[in-house]
Amino acid sequence: MANYNSLEQLLASTVNLVQLVKNTAYDDSTLTIDGVDWFKFNNVVATKIYINGNSWFGFGGSSEQLKVCRRDAKMYNFWREEGTLFNHFRFLRMKWDGFSRYNSTSSDVALCYEVFLFDTGDIFLNVIQAPTNTSYLGTSQLVCSGGTKSFAITAGATVQVTFTSLNEAGSDYEMTYGLIPIEPPYNRKFLVSDIDGRIYTIDINNEEQTLVEIENVTDLTAELFQTYGIDDLPVESLLMNLISPGILFWQDSENELPTIQMGVTALPPNQTVYTENVSMADSTIKGIENVTIDSDDLTLFAVSVDGGISWYAYVDSIWSQLSETQSGMTRLTVEGIGTDAWALFATTGQMKFRFNLAEGSYVNNITIHYLN
Repeated sequence: MANYNSLEQLLASTVNLVQLVKNTAYDDSTLTIDGVDWFKFNNVVATKIYINGNSWFGFGGSSEQLKVCRRDAKMYNFWREEGTLFNHFRFLRMKWDGFSRYNSTSSDVALCYEVFLFDTGDIFLNVIQAPTNTSYLGTSQLVCSGGTKSFAITAGATVQVTFTSLNEAGSDYEMTYGLIPIEPPYNRKFLVSDIDGRIYTIDINNEEQTLVEIENVTDLTAELFQTYGIDDLPVESLLMNLISPGILFWQDSENELPTIQMGVTALPPNQTVYTENVSMADSTIKGIENVTIDSDDLTLFAVSVDGGISWYAYVDSIWSQLSETQSGMTRLTVEGIGTDAWALFATTGQMKFRFNLAEGSYVNNITIHYLN
């Protein structure tokens, strides 16, 4: 039996499913498979599960107890998996695949879904593919002693439905839409660190969070997390004031730690960029025809012919020396400089560009077109 450390991991995996029916038509016929001895439905232990080609399940008895787009349908494939979640909760996973119209294999009536039984007594339905033809959505409901729980399946949509057991006999359920809420059966705590190794907890006052440094931390211990740790990941805004922030995670279990992913959007400061000093000493180069630039229209450019000692811009048909590093010409100005103007300026056999990048600006390339 495989173990999964999150519901998302369980739903994404298919490698442990065992296929019991492969491209074999079940029309009005019923498939009987081994169930489990730890799940009750209507006070009957579900040691056998009954799966009908008309898209219904019976838990411990061959009767229509869970109907998913139930109508005159046909099942072609079926899988079963038994495993654990968080190394704690047992589950039985069953996957039904076929068509909601018995005499058609058209994609608009394709139907595929999974039914999960958990040892908490709960049932989870994961509809992977629903018919896009609204005429073949059939009837969807859970029929139990406590009453019929009808639910909607939208044409072409993925749907998740949770049936939470209200008693140990499994005779009544509360129905909700969405992922089944199964929490890990252990304690988890988070702390925050920075580039200097300082450790922070989070003070929550009137729903506002504030970083608070924990003094004299010499080791990361379970006691430290239990005393100062918080239950949930910190909000992103708290980490913005730290250099190289880190999130420290602890749980009171030997199970594999979950993978924590954090998206970071970084905005570099305004900066001045210098190109390499380009040599034009080759005898085949007779001059510069023009310069083209792939950039935004706001970035400013300057050019040097003495290795970056002095910088110039072409202003009002004159090459003028610049005194400030943030000044220069726009892309359109540079591209508008003609061959004669370049000939007057580029007389040293070398050339170097400078440009200033600000928020939202970019420079992909600067291309010098030579006369040969």
